[in-house]
Amino acid sequence: MSNFTVAIPDDLLADAKVCAAKTGTSVNSIIRVLLEGFVRNESVPLSGNNEILFKYSLGQLSNAKAMKLLHLEDEEVLRLMTLHAGLPLPRLSEQETEAMSKKFGEMIERFGANA
Repeated sequence: MSNFTVAIPDDLLADAKVCAAKTGTSVNSIIRVLLEGFVRNESVPLSGNNEILFKYSLGQLSNAKAMKLLHLEDEEVLRLMTLHAGLPLPRLSEQETEAMSKKFGEMIERFGANA
């Protein structure tokens, strides 16, 4: 078994230690399990709903697009399906992140102009 060094923000490491203690494991074990899952997911071709859920969980598909492809009407069902598939919690797509960033920039400009 090989050792490697990884940089983790202090607050994240502290939270990870608490989670590990609650579950009776170690941060090392958590990282190993997550890494094994990532490698397994990358090495096994996904298809159908699993591929949609995987892309959604990585932020490559928006909520609306994933829901349309899966023929869903409830965002909560989409999140539950993603969790049930053992995938990471969904995050914003690149497009949604860029749109939020743009809106935030506009808000700051307006605030600066009004100050």
